[in-house]
Amino acid sequence: MNQKIILIGISGIIFLGLVFYSILDDPELRYSVGKITGLKDMPTLTEKNFTIEEVVVGINSSTALAFLGNDILFLEKETGKIRQIENGILLEEPLWDFNVKKEGCECYTESGLLGITTFDSDVYVFVTEEFGNDDEKTYENRIYKFSWENKQLKDPVLLNILPADANMHHGGSMTVDSDGNVFAVIGDQEYETELQNFENGKMNDVGIILNVGIENKIKKPSNSSQPDDHYYGVGIRNSFGLTFDPITNYLWITENGTSKYDEINLVLPKYNSGWPQFLGPVDQEQINQFSGYSDFVYSNPEFSWEKTIAPTGISFVDQNWKKYADNLFVGDCQGNLYKFQLSESRESLVFQNSGLQDLVLNESDTNDEIIFGKDFGCITDVEYHDGYLYIISYLNNGAIYKIKPN
Repeated sequence: MNQKIILIGISGIIFLGLVFYSILDDPELRYSVGKITGLKDMPTLTEKNFTIEEVVVGINSSTALAFLGNDILFLEKETGKIRQIENGILLEEPLWDFNVKKEGCECYTESGLLGITTFDSDVYVFVTEEFGNDDEKTYENRIYKFSWENKQLKDPVLLNILPADANMHHGGSMTVDSDGNVFAVIGDQEYETELQNFENGKMNDVGIILNVGIENKIKKPSNSSQPDDHYYGVGIRNSFGLTFDPITNYLWITENGTSKYDEINLVLPKYNSGWPQFLGPVDQEQINQFSGYSDFVYSNPEFSWEKTIAPTGISFVDQNWKKYADNLFVGDCQGNLYKFQLSESRESLVFQNSGLQDLVLNESDTNDEIIFGKDFGCITDVEYHDGYLYIISYLNNGAIYKIKPN
């Protein structure tokens, strides 16, 4: 009798172990179990006239997405795979598979497959590639252009090569303006360079917003006879969000601070974000004394968080969103989705709450006015397409959601 009990107990332990292993090994199952049990926070919206839908769940380390007709392309940072969602179904076979530099953790500040954007039938990708063998490895941040033909990625063309030796601040967000000009951002990688407003720093293509692929024979912008033509902005510490206003064609960016002052910035050509001399807003006297890179011009942020929250994806919507049509949407890595009311000129942000009218969310201020959604996990990308706002949740058995008005 005791032997039977022992055998039954051992069998039960083995069975539970197999179940537990299957849950660990299947991210979609992990997501579902977490949702059912309440162990996983599910996103909510402060606006009742909108609905959240799940596009795909149980994905890992996804950093960015883009659209080609009804197809969604998204990136797996850690695996180096470009994945495809066709008619709402996640296809098993990846569209492309890069050999990416891994840092040994699923941390959105690190390297890997980082950015994607599209224009017509062209697909642009930002990736940290690893070359060589175990004895000697080299790394480069590379930007490629692919052709989209018969729902396949074809004919990759290398457009730019950027540094990738550091462990942090690779950035990688990409966007395209209404004329098809492509832009990418790379963080400073903790270098002290001329482009980071260090007087004696050497030229190194980090901490910049890049005009992608503007010289066919020049892959490294600093090798150009006119390197400044390649730099749309300089003095960037790190960023995970770029987007163009479809009305004004102005570029907007989210920027990450240290322990203080994350930012949202309007970026005009020859923009200088001021790092490391400035974080957050400064007074006019400080601006007058600022000595930065060449003729690139500093301007104060349009909004700052005094306590850092790691802002990431950024996007505009359109008239389908009615009262929010003139809002800018931003995600962060604490699961928040923000809304910001644009001014009439769409060159600044306006607030009803007197505590936010200094354009800073101080630690003593409430963020109720600007919160649109919560509990999305770590948001890595926010993109608008065909009336839907798409959100990537990166950690905690990630997912892609879409939000629409009822």
